[in-house]
Amino acid sequence: MDILIANMTADRFWELLSKKISAEANEPELRELEEILGHYPELQNTADALSVFQNELVPVESDSETEQAFERHVGQVAEIDPDFAKLYPQYSSESEVESRKSAKIKRWAISILTILILASSIFILRNNKVSGDAASGKRAVQSQVSTKPGSKTQIQLPDGSTVWLNASSNLTYGDNFEKKFREVNLSGEAFFDVVKDPAHPFIIHTSVVDVKVLGTAFNVRSYPNDANTETSVLRGKVEVTVKNRENTKYYLDPNEKVIVANTVTPIDVVRPRRQQTKPLVSIQPLTYYHIDSSIIETSWVDNKLIFQENETFQEVALKMERK
Repeated sequence: MDILIANMTADRFWELLSKKISAEANEPELRELEEILGHYPELQNTADALSVFQNELVPVESDSETEQAFERHVGQVAEIDPDFAKLYPQYSSESEVESRKSAKIKRWAISILTILILASSIFILRNNKVSGDAASGKRAVQSQVSTKPGSKTQIQLPDGSTVWLNASSNLTYGDNFEKKFREVNLSGEAFFDVVKDPAHPFIIHTSVVDVKVLGTAFNVRSYPNDANTETSVLRGKVEVTVKNRENTKYYLDPNEKVIVANTVTPIDVVRPRRQQTKPLVSIQPLTYYHIDSSIIETSWVDNKLIFQENETFQEVALKMERK
């Protein structure tokens, strides 16, 4: 469900709904069910959907072959142990009242089984991004833009922001873009020129960091096979949150970049000594190419492939592969 509901309330909801569907609920129980639905309106869609499906079910005959076989089995065991028959009085000839109780129990069992099956179906549909109203089945729309190795593309988002997507990258955003936040998911590398809109912050989700801005120009590189995730700011300010350190935020000014190691560790790494490896998080200035003063971090946008002296052979190979 969309919000957390107390376990006792949830259990009581299913119990009352089962009674209502099997026509066994009394007036106080029906009023109690309505009160629960009033406090938790998101349960109303579930109750309505289950009621609709229950009305379409074919009634189950009470004297099925299975029922008859079980009755014979009880009779055979009762011949050996007469007290055993007392456990199943509905199969004796005592009264129709007991028979009606048995039928009532069976209706309860059928209703509960139906609810469990249908509730499981609704849960699966929700996990497959079926939105809001379970009865209508309206699917959420997910827009996706992907690039192959050696190709790049430029797209414009619904708010007017422009994105340059580098090779071997993937960008997705939902149909709720601009409703509260302007959120996108990125795997790979992209340069963003974001339209300023203080009422709707722009957030980029990667596997390692979340980048939040109001209006700025910046680059995010987050390839799954790279050692680091890097955010570089050209204009404006950005807020970077490392996902395995939720309480730590980094604020970048123009001409700054933050490098985050893609390895997951819960330990805050301090500034390294000479013999230590690279820190988990490092804030550095942007680097400029000495020949034409272009910014190396965003040189790919202009179809330039520039290598730096401190890059490893593996990093160079990955760049060449994407180019």
